[in-house]
Amino acid sequence: MKVVLTRGDLLKGITTVQSAVASKNTMPILANVLLEARDKKLEFVATDLDMGIRCSVPAEIVDKGNITINAKKLSDIVRELPEATVELEIDDSHKIILTCQKSTFKVHGLPKDDFPILPEVKKDKVFKIKGSLLQEMIRKTIFAVSTDETRYVLNGVFFQVEGTKLRMVATDGHRLAFIEKKLENKSENKASVIIPTKTLNELTKVISDLAKGKEDDDLMVEVIATDNQIKFVIEGVEIISRLIEGQFPNYEQVIPKESDKKIEASISSLAAATRRVAILTSEKSNSIRYQAKNGKLTISSKTPDMGEAKEEIDVDYKGEEISIAYNAKYVLDVLKNVGTDTVNIELTQPLSPGILRPKGDTDYLCVIMPMRV
Repeated sequence: MKVVLTRGDLLKGITTVQSAVASKNTMPILANVLLEARDKKLEFVATDLDMGIRCSVPAEIVDKGNITINAKKLSDIVRELPEATVELEIDDSHKIILTCQKSTFKVHGLPKDDFPILPEVKKDKVFKIKGSLLQEMIRKTIFAVSTDETRYVLNGVFFQVEGTKLRMVATDGHRLAFIEKKLENKSENKASVIIPTKTLNELTKVISDLAKGKEDDDLMVEVIATDNQIKFVIEGVEIISRLIEGQFPNYEQVIPKESDKKIEASISSLAAATRRVAILTSEKSNSIRYQAKNGKLTISSKTPDMGEAKEEIDVDYKGEEISIAYNAKYVLDVLKNVGTDTVNIELTQPLSPGILRPKGDTDYLCVIMPMRV
């Protein structure tokens, strides 16, 4: 193999796939990235066996071929190179020779033979969605994903497409985030899958990187789902991931159907007051109380070994007095992802779940379970 390409394209290729490289593994080759030269492009592939990423960059192909090389070492080398043409060549001992201006590096590689092949995902269930919209849906749900590995079905976002509707739901048992958007083109097949958090984080990163300097409307994501695999294709970059197996909980049962007490509050005021009052909470409970009465919302905390704090903000509320306690972090996570200036808080009883949703938005809501204090 012998290829010539720019330092910028080489860096783009390695950084795009590097997140899929296994950080801890018993197979040394999983720390490598596969380089394959063919058809006027250099292809990069990395995988940790749960997720794989493939992309390609333009290159002058002098000789076709392939090699795997330690991803971190290659990345470290390329980052330090000047903006110039880079030549990559493989010798007979699987050593890659990298030359850029007056610099030469010789790095030991491994043959392609033992590198895992990325699975082919059959195009059974396919639809397209704008990258900016998909990013928004991920951002507004992923914070509610559980990190408790014993509840593995909650370690990802539930992804449901039916007709022109796409829903995403995440929950950790204490809170739930739900969003539903309309697709421009109807999906002919239904899909209900659970996508791991790591895959979605990488997907948003790739979309952001590719969208730089482009209009959001120009960037479309093709989604291909099967029973155990999902594939995202964006501008020639492919992300292939295993799905989380199991039955996602019936989220519709968690969302209260009616709320007789509704509070309308400024997000900036509510978030600032919550952050200040939360300073005097214990790390164990992080509990603060919200008390609504006569157009005022009083936010307070009281911890025996620290002290107490209280702050009052103006809200739109005319119902009977109600007091409810929430984990401050859960409230702040919602407020920073709502995306509007005003939030509606819908309540029933002090020990019943509450709903937070953007004012005037019926597509997005978060449910938070109250705390006993």
